[in-house]
Amino acid sequence: MLEKSITSYKDLQFAPLGEGNPVEAALLWGDPGKGPAAFIVRMPKGCSEPWHSHTATYRAVLIEGQFRTRGKDAATDFAEVYGPGSYVVQPGGQTHSEVNAGDGPLLALVYFEGPADFVPSK
Repeated sequence: MLEKSITSYKDLQFAPLGEGNPVEAALLWGDPGKGPAAFIVRMPKGCSEPWHSHTATYRAVLIEGQFRTRGKDAATDFAEVYGPGSYVVQPGGQTHSEVNAGDGPLLALVYFEGPADFVPSK
């Protein structure tokens, strides 16, 4: 039987999502090395991630703040700004960059279907 477990936000252990990335993530559950795994992701005000991809597809729900997602082509570059409750699916292997488009930090719940990696684009 699964035991009840509660972790306060202040007790989450945040670390950089990847080398060269100012975005931080705190593991909630799962195995980041193999997946699946879920995180709370925190992006500072004014942040624009470097171009990158991930091996696995991820799904995210914005909790706080505003974001915009950029792709390397017109089909994946979205000018619209999205707010809390917005949901995004980012396919594995697709080069992209998220932008904090709000006036404060951004928080999102992110679920990786496989390994939770950060692969910088060249």
